Amino acid sequence: MTFKELLYGSERFTPKQEKTRMFAMYFFTGIFTMLANIICFVAFDKLVTAECNVTVIRWSFDLFLILNQTIAWLAATLTAFFTNRAFVFRSHGNVFLELLGFMAARFATLVTIEIGLFTVLVMLLEHNAGISTDRLIVEIIGFDFTWLYVVKIVNSIVLVAVNYVLSRWIVFRRGMNKKDGNIKDEQ
Repeated sequence: MTFKELLYGSERFTPKQEKTRMFAMYFFTGIFTMLANIICFVAFDKLVTAECNVTVIRWSFDLFLILNQTIAWLAATLTAFFTNRAFVFRSHGNVFLELLGFMAARFATLVTIEIGLFTVLVMLLEHNAGISTDRLIVEIIGFDFTWLYVVKIVNSIVLVAVNYVLSRWIVFRRGMNKKDGNIKDEQ
């Protein structure tokens, strides 16, 4: 398998080889997407030092964390759409409709995982385990690696898995080649 075949697939691939290629490409593009998400998240965290604490049912949390998650999500979503469309699923469907479906699926994971699960993990860490998210774990070359970043990484891993399922079976299903064995019927 050449690098070009890994990126764009090949006519000579069996359906099993194409699925393996697709999974490998999702893994690599997922790394770029996760990096876009984490870089935006860390940049916002370092640049915006203000806090806006809100209390919901006796639990207090920083509203800027949710804003930070949303901005990081937007950067990651746009990165993911274009890399998934071009390299993972090699879709030839309507770009606008796929982008709309992709954004809807990603909005669902924004609410449930990016914000929902993230907030729950932060609350569990701070309120149940008694560990502040600002607590330093290690400093690497002047970068303070805190518990907040551990939560962000765990949250990102769950997010990648859920987003693959949504992209594979809902968003890009119609635009993928039938001969690759990726769709059951064309509409």
